[in-house]
Amino acid sequence: MKNNGTGDEKRILKFVVNYAQYGLIGAVIIVYSILSPVFISLSNIRELLAISSPLLVCSVGMTFVLLIAEIDLSVGSIAGVSGALWVVCVVNYGMSVAASAVIGILGGMAMGAANAFFIVKLKINSFLVTLGAQVFGRGLIFFIASGEQILTTDEMKRLAYQDVFGISILVLLSIGITIVMALVYKYTSFGRRLQAVGCDRAAAAKIGVDVNRMRFSVFVLAGFFAGIAGLMQVGNIGMLNPVYVGNNMEFLAITAAVLGGTSLFGGTGTIVPGTLVGVIFTMSIENGLGILGANPYIYPVVRGSVIYLAMFTDSLKRSIGIGMDK
Repeated sequence: MKNNGTGDEKRILKFVVNYAQYGLIGAVIIVYSILSPVFISLSNIRELLAISSPLLVCSVGMTFVLLIAEIDLSVGSIAGVSGALWVVCVVNYGMSVAASAVIGILGGMAMGAANAFFIVKLKINSFLVTLGAQVFGRGLIFFIASGEQILTTDEMKRLAYQDVFGISILVLLSIGITIVMALVYKYTSFGRRLQAVGCDRAAAAKIGVDVNRMRFSVFVLAGFFAGIAGLMQVGNIGMLNPVYVGNNMEFLAITAAVLGGTSLFGGTGTIVPGTLVGVIFTMSIENGLGILGANPYIYPVVRGSVIYLAMFTDSLKRSIGIGMDK
């Protein structure tokens, strides 16, 4: 009887930890709604979804990186570089919006490939490589933009602000990417190899998985999604601000992915609902603070607290042995 009781307690604890984020989101919505009914207004919900779109796309790429037990601290800078390339190519060089977007995204993939080369080929720790890429990227953004704020063109604004059945095209794009990549992870051989690499690289190699190729692909993929996120963020704002674009996106992406159930130690996680829920939770907190007119100096404190919460959640899940049984 004692063993059964212990088993029941463990199952209850697993359930609580697995689904705690849903309770937290509910609590956040209730509290903010009481303090300001504007929070649950249709206009604010649309704005919340719009500002969450870039982070959602970036977090999908970050989820894949975490799933293979790596980390990428450069995705925010990559997003900024891609956004800067897009705007500068259109505004300063008169290129088409589409061609400039391709250049921006390719720039993000190139930075992802550079990270992969140093990590996979030269066997340098991913934390150190991507930290260096983060600093390099922030400087590159200012270099590309000549340190200036640049407004997007009318054509770029029309594209970014376009609605489909009352829903922002950027929101639809981010949700579409999220669903597709969730299906890729769950139902394709790529997803199965990804999980195998994250769980045990040596075992994955023994069953025929090209571990280094998978790792290389994931960092390029992270650069690709960060590039798209950078374009979306610039489009949302309507201008390129070298200080703001992509700033802190890497930490928010890691936080959202971990809060959604992705382990920092690899092999465990989901994109839908996991990462999606993590993004909504993270951005809802910041959105609510803005509506309430909170002191801007409190924002970093709140972000740090949410990051601590994510790390604690991940540590707790490992300590009680929670796997993919969400």
